[in-house]
Amino acid sequence: METLSNSALAPQEHEDAGSRNPERLQQALDQILSSGPFRNTLQCQSLLRYIVKHSLAGEDNLLRERVIGSEIFGRRPDYETGDDPVVRIRVAEVRKRLAQYYQSLHEVPEVHIEIPSGCYRATFRWNNSFQATTNERVEALVTVVHEAGLTDLSRINAEPHHLPQASHAPETPQIATLPDALPSPSARKNTWKIWVVVAASLLLAGIAGFTALSWNNTQSKHFKEFWAPWTNSPKPVIIVIGSNAVYRLSDSVTDQYAKDHQLETHGQEFFVPFAPTAILHGSDLHPSVDSFVALGDVASVSALVANVTRQKQSFQERFPNDISFAELRNSPTLLVGGFNNPMTLELTKGLRFVMRARNEIDDMQNPNRHWLLHASADSHDTEDYAIVTRLTQRPGDAPILSVAGMGQYGTLAASDFVCSPAAISEMTRLLPKDWAGRNLQMILHVKVIDFKPAATEVIAVHVW
Repeated sequence: METLSNSALAPQEHEDAGSRNPERLQQALDQILSSGPFRNTLQCQSLLRYIVKHSLAGEDNLLRERVIGSEIFGRRPDYETGDDPVVRIRVAEVRKRLAQYYQSLHEVPEVHIEIPSGCYRATFRWNNSFQATTNERVEALVTVVHEAGLTDLSRINAEPHHLPQASHAPETPQIATLPDALPSPSARKNTWKIWVVVAASLLLAGIAGFTALSWNNTQSKHFKEFWAPWTNSPKPVIIVIGSNAVYRLSDSVTDQYAKDHQLETHGQEFFVPFAPTAILHGSDLHPSVDSFVALGDVASVSALVANVTRQKQSFQERFPNDISFAELRNSPTLLVGGFNNPMTLELTKGLRFVMRARNEIDDMQNPNRHWLLHASADSHDTEDYAIVTRLTQRPGDAPILSVAGMGQYGTLAASDFVCSPAAISEMTRLLPKDWAGRNLQMILHVKVIDFKPAATEVIAVHVW
């Protein structure tokens, strides 16, 4: 893993002194990169590491969109950023994941890393910044008081309650009264103005902090409401994973190919380059049932498992042919996968939004409304769709949550969506107030770049 060097920090003399400690900042960055929002996305990890490194080094010339596209995403140095917005989309994704990371923390972090909108340069806020700011204001107050005529500070009787004290601060100058003389009316007027400014600043800071705390509490409330039927259940959550239809070559075919090409050591894990006119018989192929799961579905399961375990809920992972409908009726269930998960297709086939004809989602209440996926012939997809289904009102049956993409990117994006407090809270703006106690379906459109879901949009919602 690339680390931050002292030389990279040298140009940042204006930063807080703590930011010149590469070990502390590297530790904070490592914690972010290993957290849930970043753990399963190597591109976002590489991008954030690159931005932090060059931001600290003051190398703004390496933080331009075209340079990042070339260095991180392998684009040509002269590629057209207007035609390929990969950097803008991925940086927006990093901003979102950073927000998710900080929202998940229960304590104020030592350093807060941000990438402000409109640029690709990181900023760093250390948790002692308020203390430094307060000390600077105090020093400014003393300077103004000097100018106002209170020049003999050796005769001042300290009154500590006049100023807010920063914890663990060194000796802080105090504002007080003179025992022998009173300040002039103009000095008192100037001092009063100073206190008004300080009081207003502290009030605004308090309002901003309260607003941020309130927003985080709102997000947490909506997120807990969304997941309550699963995380509050006394029974383990059953996670049903779809598997892909894969055929393996028979041993006789691979052994013959290895013999013909003098492969001394071989197994099944290599491709046999068949000629276009080659003929295979049924006996040459064997179905591998429940043996292969798409990488996107694996990442989806990881995100869901991390979410339920974070909320102290136990779980079981099962394949569709290893579970009965009776078990699903008695235990809260998470269904992962769309066309590759027969449980998903069976349990959602009577709902409003359903998957049809390999690349189509239909609105069963509106025959003229459907969504088509134009998949790439070379598997380099640029988009996907997904259906999120949340069934909590099922008389006599346990709740079901389904994250079903038409492809693996849609499933992964849907899992990331339901595991994001920010996304769930934003979604509730589209729903009635009593949504938590009702059934829900929504369709997501997913933008895919470099084999990764880059942006997710809610395009249809149904609540009943």
